[in-house]
Amino acid sequence: MKYFNNYKNLLLEFNILVERLNIINEYEEKLLKEKKEIDDLIKHQSKTIKQIEQNIDQLSGIENKLFKEIVINGINVSKAIEKVAEEEQKDVSTLWKNYYPKVKYKIDQLYVK
Repeated sequence: MKYFNNYKNLLLEFNILVERLNIINEYEEKLLKEKKEIDDLIKHQSKTIKQIEQNIDQLSGIENKLFKEIVINGINVSKAIEKVAEEEQKDVSTLWKNYYPKVKYKIDQLYVK
């Protein structure tokens, strides 16, 4: 009879180990999937950062300041234009007409891809 109890315990332990292994395998698959998603996100963000840096290099003066305020500092477009206009002692309408269209084009390029 004692042999029977050992067999039941052994079988129960075996079933538990098999189930634990299945759970670990499922968890490992989920981790690999999450790792791939994170890797893809890192690649995408890296490309975006490079694009931002290229745009900063291509813009000069007032355009560069606007781009930095809007993209890097995250300031609302209207407030960024007011701030840069004040710093550069230019009229707000001048920035809207002459400088913002170029900056807007560069900003749009960031979010299209």
